[in-house]
Amino acid sequence: MTCGSLLRGAGSVARNAQGRAVPRFATIVFALHAPNLLAALLFKAPMAEERPLFNLDLLLAAAIACFSTLGGAAALLLAWSADFVRSAAKNYHFMSAMDFMDAVRFVDMLNLRTFLSLPLIGSVAGLALCAWVVLGQARKRPSMAAPLLATIVLAAGFDVANGSFHIFGLDKDSRIIRMNFAGSPAWNVWRSEQQNPMASGLPVPMRDPVSFNALREWQQAHLGETSLLVLVESMGLPRSPELQAWLRGRLVTARLSTRWTIRAADEAFYGTTTSGELRTLCGLQGHYSRLDDKLAAGCLPHVLAQKGTASIGIHGFGLRMFDRNQWWPRVGLMPWAWREQPTGGLPMNCNHAFPGVCDAAVLELAVAQAQQPARFVYALTLDTHLPLKLEDSAAPSATLKVLCAASGTPEEACRLVQQLGDLLGLLGQALERSRATPFVVVVGDHAPPFGEAANRQAFVAGRVPLFVLTPI
Repeated sequence: MTCGSLLRGAGSVARNAQGRAVPRFATIVFALHAPNLLAALLFKAPMAEERPLFNLDLLLAAAIACFSTLGGAAALLLAWSADFVRSAAKNYHFMSAMDFMDAVRFVDMLNLRTFLSLPLIGSVAGLALCAWVVLGQARKRPSMAAPLLATIVLAAGFDVANGSFHIFGLDKDSRIIRMNFAGSPAWNVWRSEQQNPMASGLPVPMRDPVSFNALREWQQAHLGETSLLVLVESMGLPRSPELQAWLRGRLVTARLSTRWTIRAADEAFYGTTTSGELRTLCGLQGHYSRLDDKLAAGCLPHVLAQKGTASIGIHGFGLRMFDRNQWWPRVGLMPWAWREQPTGGLPMNCNHAFPGVCDAAVLELAVAQAQQPARFVYALTLDTHLPLKLEDSAAPSATLKVLCAASGTPEEACRLVQQLGDLLGLLGQALERSRATPFVVVVGDHAPPFGEAANRQAFVAGRVPLFVLTPI
């Protein structure tokens, strides 16, 4: 073999290796971002705002995998976990990713089997497949790290030029195009904890807590009388005016209108259910764990207790969840201790994921406690908590089906509206049977945290419905 043939052979090998490197690089980049692309397609998440075109954390993890398979696998797991935590925290209205992660300590109270589904199992399997592809293509190929790192630099550079690069404060008010070229969910998780005063600082007064103001003003004018506050889980404000009217009609009945003047409105919400509790009980915006004694003294139950009005808090779920057994007494609420009824026991587990006393019993008890003078009764519902099991939830009525079809409301969102309407109907029936006529406020805690954009967009972002029943 001549020297020339050796050189030609070496050149051919180099060209073949280079030719294989390009598809290998493309395979790695595609496998890294395939889960995000599929999530955007399945859940219709807006690509421009929710997902970057290039995930810098995943690209860095793939570069690490070129030198160490174990290190790359750990980095991939951390990167995908950061992305999941960030998305889940935002979807469920948590104030920060760390706030969401703190909720994991209550996971033993949930029925986790309810969360298992074929789409979830398929997603986990797909994620494992993508990780296997990335690790296999990057294994023992240090030369592949250079183009991956170069992609990080180029993507970040395009993002800076576009004005959408948030790291180091390089984002701008205006963008050239509505596209995030690059993003780091891990950095976003850190930033959400460091820069969110609602998650890390003391709660602050809300600008216009309509429900809290209505309760406070009525109690100030009617000292010694009774009021009832019902905070309804996931009662969002339907975007369709016709669905709003249908929901309002479940509570605003002719019989109730003879004893109460009923006003329907809406108010802003911020955060999860506990944030809704602070909003309605205290007029505050923030995290319950940051509530000190000085702020708690301004909460309505505490203020009323100083004037001789007993305040009772009723919830069908375990009060260890979100530490209600600790901060409810701090704001002046006396938690209700459930005891089995002598005949048959309490109706239980109407929500599969969050097993507890059914809302029908909670509302009956709340109205019964509101028959006494000088009472403030607070009831927090549970049964409409997501996820819904479509096979077990009540199908929409014929009238509601027509309204949902006309407004383009998806089936799952329509079923939730039906369940919310049923709950308002139960409350209305209990009030119709009551002897006393207390002041009543019924309000949602937050919009329903649907993962699918179509269901989520069936409700107004940032607003919840409110009903104020004033005794005639």
